[in-house]
Amino acid sequence: MASETAGRFERESVKHDPMSWMLAPRQVFDGATAIDACLSRDACLRGILVHGLGLGLDVERAAIDALMAEDDDDFDEREAEYLYGDRPRGIGNPARGRASRATRLRLYTATICDTRDNTMFQAFHASVARSAVEVRKRLSRSLGAELAEVAEIRLGLHEASPLVIALVPAAVIEVIRQMQRDCASPGAKTFEVNIHQSIQA
Repeated sequence: MASETAGRFERESVKHDPMSWMLAPRQVFDGATAIDACLSRDACLRGILVHGLGLGLDVERAAIDALMAEDDDDFDEREAEYLYGDRPRGIGNPARGRASRATRLRLYTATICDTRDNTMFQAFHASVARSAVEVRKRLSRSLGAELAEVAEIRLGLHEASPLVIALVPAAVIEVIRQMQRDCASPGAKTFEVNIHQSIQA
């Protein structure tokens, strides 16, 4: 959160000390300071959204939660199916139509926010695959099985996601958009974007 705060204040020429912001009580964290609150994943995501969208120095928590809920509600039925990969989700087999759609190459994105040992690890991944299972295997190879397990994998690019706002530069967003429009291109199978950062509390 410290890097997000300092980066935003520098980017927007905010005449406010980033550390003072981190140490002052904030409505968005229910009156707690950012340093204390951001040990929680959800609170940290709220802070990232505040700075990523430039929503002033403080906002009501309810407003940020509403934005996060809108992003969560953006799933469609197929995304929900792919999100959990090969993990069991109930009795029965997927419909034939869904199975056939899963064989096509599509753009998938994944975000990870994991906190352990007072360090928050954040990551963004984008690649072209036939299913979320394939993407999760890639993440397992590059980041390890534990982080791959907590990855949120989604069809397409979701630019309103707090971690996408925080981690992915505009120029990279445009490259990903281009690939999303042309997953049949020769370079699609090797296309991959990985952005990581670690924040120590």
